[in-house]
Amino acid sequence: MSVTTPGSRTSHVSFERERGVYALQIQRDVARAVISIGDDAQRSQRILQVFRVLAEADVPVFLIKMHRTAVTLAFADANQTKAVAALDAAGLKAETQSDLALVFVRAASMRDLHGVMVAIADALFAAGARLYETGDSHNSVQCLIEGSRTEEAVSQLCATFHLDAGTVQFGSVNGEAAP
Repeated sequence: MSVTTPGSRTSHVSFERERGVYALQIQRDVARAVISIGDDAQRSQRILQVFRVLAEADVPVFLIKMHRTAVTLAFADANQTKAVAALDAAGLKAETQSDLALVFVRAASMRDLHGVMVAIADALFAAGARLYETGDSHNSVQCLIEGSRTEEAVSQLCATFHLDAGTVQFGSVNGEAAP
């Protein structure tokens, strides 16, 4: 919103906010599982079983995706052994990866930005960071990448969105501050 008075130039009202990416948040120490569920009549029961088994093993999960023959999800690296053991005991086959990082690209009105996902994907590609999963919300896009490429990804994303180091926050899925 602009305010104009006769004889003056247009000025911005103080509550007006520029749109665009304003911060990056990085969560390290993430693991990912791809759990086979099949595509037969028992598929829905196996999906429920996956969540029951992980809940009973006290393994919090996030970035959940349901595919035709698999469920993918993420959890803290520290819970990988516990998750795999619980899934194995229940007869559920899971392939896991560890040492991943979840990158949150923050913007006030993410859904109003055009081309932001392409810019993010291009930056991650330039950093050599494999993109395993994505998610989104009203104010962020989340990208699960290789943890070993985090620094390069942050550098490329900062360059792409003209961010400085002060806009980047590092943490751990366990809630601890990460270096």
